[in-house]
Amino acid sequence: MQTNILYLTPKEYALLELLLSSDRPVLSRGGIIERIWSLEDPPSEETVKSHIKSLRHKLPEVGAPDDFIDTVYRLGYRLKQL
Repeated sequence: MQTNILYLTPKEYALLELLLSSDRPVLSRGGIIERIWSLEDPPSEETVKSHIKSLRHKLPEVGAPDDFIDTVYRLGYRLKQL
């Protein structure tokens, strides 16, 4: 049996951990920035989109559904309910 290893950057890991552990049904881009970036040098919301895109590309390689991370129009992101 072959085990697939998921290689994530520190920010991708922090983002996935936040999505997995959040008690909020939807996390906004602004809320994500507040929780995983420093206040001294916050990124743009495009940076969050880029990390989400990267996670969406990597997660299916280890067996997650293609749509594991949902975009909630004008609100943010959430994990698909399995």
